[in-house]
Amino acid sequence: MPFLSLLDDRAKPKGSRDPLGFELVWTHFGRKVVGNLTTITSSVENFTVALLGFYWAHQIHGNADKDSRERLIRETFLRYEQLAAYLRYQSGSKEIMGITRVHKNMTAQAGSLAISLKAQILSNQASYGLWGLYSSALKDSGLVEGSDRKLTAEGMDLAATIAQGLNANEFIQLFRVDGQLSRHECERLAPQFWHAIRKETVRQNLTHILLRGRHNQSASVQEGLFAATEKLVRAGKLTGKFSQNLNQVQSVGSPELQKCLEEIQRVERVLVAANNVFYYLLTQDHRPVSSVVEQIESQAYDYEHLPETLPQGMTRRSSLCEINDNLRARNHWGAVSAVIKLNAEVMKARGGAPWVTYDGDILNVKVKSETAVLRSREALLDDWDYDYFLGSYFRIAKANLEERNG
Repeated sequence: MPFLSLLDDRAKPKGSRDPLGFELVWTHFGRKVVGNLTTITSSVENFTVALLGFYWAHQIHGNADKDSRERLIRETFLRYEQLAAYLRYQSGSKEIMGITRVHKNMTAQAGSLAISLKAQILSNQASYGLWGLYSSALKDSGLVEGSDRKLTAEGMDLAATIAQGLNANEFIQLFRVDGQLSRHECERLAPQFWHAIRKETVRQNLTHILLRGRHNQSASVQEGLFAATEKLVRAGKLTGKFSQNLNQVQSVGSPELQKCLEEIQRVERVLVAANNVFYYLLTQDHRPVSSVVEQIESQAYDYEHLPETLPQGMTRRSSLCEINDNLRARNHWGAVSAVIKLNAEVMKARGGAPWVTYDGDILNVKVKSETAVLRSREALLDDWDYDYFLGSYFRIAKANLEERNG
């Protein structure tokens, strides 16, 4: 099952919704083990491209006056990101943010490609491209700082290595101001750029920085997570399935790491069970609650896998305990009431209306769903709706810790 698009503020795409307020819950536990990555930041290639862009943008505008420096750096970076996207596409990259528009432009009949603030490759390139979605992870990894994305000493070292061998002036003139990239220039410069962003020493160093995290962050177990993950990757035991990856890491991790992952496992089971009830309600407009409860009960769910208790100090603990206790007691009336109450509390705090209410025995659904269905018993045990930033972590580890040939 795909993860629901409920992300922390630094990784949240346009249109994300979190009707039960679970983002604060899973983020709290996820940050105990991964202190720097987000759910989006899973490409070392994108990190490398971003570092080079910040490096060049600051070379151009780093000495600009304080009032205009950040704007100039951001605008220059956005044009650079467009140039980099076309050069990467020319070389066959599949990790470009905005690849749909890049593909459309690259396969059009035009003789040149616009590099400009009006030719954005995403609906809002600053928010949903590298500037918005990768910079926070770079900051929390100790590689950039400030709202203008200035590189730290460690970030400068990496960026200088990436840039080494490139004619900076030749590239910079293509994005310093609005302009055009000819097809000939794209074909000529693409191999140089591709080689620069894929240097093995950079990939190795950056991978270790991203996976280890920073020692002064709240994720005190991330170093142990890295050791366990590296061991599994080297042994070929990090699979493609998230739940198996988590179990494998937990089996070889330190006691402290095991405790953190065990808490995540416990909490996720409750979140999945609560989502199962709530999203099914969104398909049942004007249906009697009693009929909905009968339908849920017909699934013959076994809630023995749900925890007896939830960790202290967590957000929404009282509401989740109420949902959990009702489900463990197989009181689906109580569980339905509890998820409806939680949704009302969350939406009231945001100044909005609840998605679903009931008047007497009749449900009134304001935000309807046509696709949600009740999950199987096995799905309640195995599904993961949230990845606690570990999804990005595992993808980076699997793609970059394995030995490469050539």
